[in-house]
Amino acid sequence: MNEGTKISDHLSTLNGIVSELEYIGVKIDDEDKALRLIWSLPSSYEYIKHILMYEKDTLNFEEVTSKIISEEKRMKCGASLANGSELDASSVSLVKGEVDFL
Repeated sequence: MNEGTKISDHLSTLNGIVSELEYIGVKIDDEDKALRLIWSLPSSYEYIKHILMYEKDTLNFEEVTSKIISEEKRMKCGASLANGSELDASSVSLVKGEVDFL
């Protein structure tokens, strides 16, 4: 994956490759898909790669995908704030008095 590529586009490509492999009889288990996704992330995701790989004994593709999508959103919000963009109500969630940037 190249820097700047959307995670959704990358997931589409990865799922397409997996589908093609399965079509010709190659079985790819869930954990292998999750590892391939993690390894393919660009350097801007370096710290989350380590978290995802060592957080649990086994990896689940669905969980890894969800966490990476959340990280992409967090990075976009951080970049917007760093560039001086104003924060609007749609990008903030208040839960029990805490602020969570979406």
